Amino acid sequence: MKRNVLVLVCLLGLTLPAKGQSSSFLQNMEEQMSALQDTMFMAGNDNERFNANERFISALENCLEMPNSFNHDFALLDKISILTSKDKRFRIFTWAVVSSEGEYSNYGFIQAKNEASGEYEVYRLMARNDEIFSPQEQKLSDSCWFGAVYYDLITSKHENITYYTLLGFDGKDIYSKRKVIEPITFKHNSGRPTFGAPIFYKQKGLKRMIFEYAPDAAFNLLYDNQFFEVGGIKKAGKKPMKKNRPFEVEEKQIEKAWLILYDELESKTDAVSGFMQLNVPSGKVEGMVFERGRWRKVDNLVPRNKKKKNETDNGNYDFSKEKRLY
Repeated sequence: MKRNVLVLVCLLGLTLPAKGQSSSFLQNMEEQMSALQDTMFMAGNDNERFNANERFISALENCLEMPNSFNHDFALLDKISILTSKDKRFRIFTWAVVSSEGEYSNYGFIQAKNEASGEYEVYRLMARNDEIFSPQEQKLSDSCWFGAVYYDLITSKHENITYYTLLGFDGKDIYSKRKVIEPITFKHNSGRPTFGAPIFYKQKGLKRMIFEYAPDAAFNLLYDNQFFEVGGIKKAGKKPMKKNRPFEVEEKQIEKAWLILYDELESKTDAVSGFMQLNVPSGKVEGMVFERGRWRKVDNLVPRNKKKKNETDNGNYDFSKEKRLY
């Protein structure tokens, strides 16, 4: 690792700091990477973008391998996504570089704690999106990753087990876009990440949820604390009912919970179906709640913010009021 740092110092034209000055050294390298990220995202041609990206990858990897780098916030790297779990178990860096043809290439790193040693290990994420057969059903790794830029990290607990779920965006290409609900776990003795887990209730074989849609569609996927209705019509039991009353009516209740909310997708044309690039939001919002170690779909979901006095409720959730993430 020290040899890599020395090589990087020469490449970037930095001065190797004296012992005890690692914080200052990280700050200097961060300033260099801040300039590189501008080139990665705004240069006028692919060669400049991807060359800057390779230099950025080398610099970031060496920074993350330095002792105590987990506590460095990299605030100047404001054009990439940096998410840290609440328990400091891991931190994930993701970004995408777009080619002149509109194709997205995803990149990333994870710093994850090795529970056995107490040290943070660094893993470079290698996107293989186009090579993964049936990606919804596969457990993946850092070397075979369904690449995405993650914009939210959800932490859930059940019976002293902590579950982590990522929400991410894959720009893919000019023909379609994708968003993903990605569970992530870590091996105890190394901290090596595993992407995908069977934590979707009554969805056998499903390891992650992938939503693919038309490039001009405004598809929403977010984690939010919302009010929703439960209850309604309930079938009668074995006891005889009064005439013309085949069902018991159960009063609807308003509950509030943290939910993963997403638009239901449908084809924009009835004439053609099965083509993901034609998928657009149907106008209906679906959702899932975390219960007993699983994400369970909420039936008949009507998410909404708490109604104000005299407010008319049409049963629809207005996503336009939310801050757009991607």
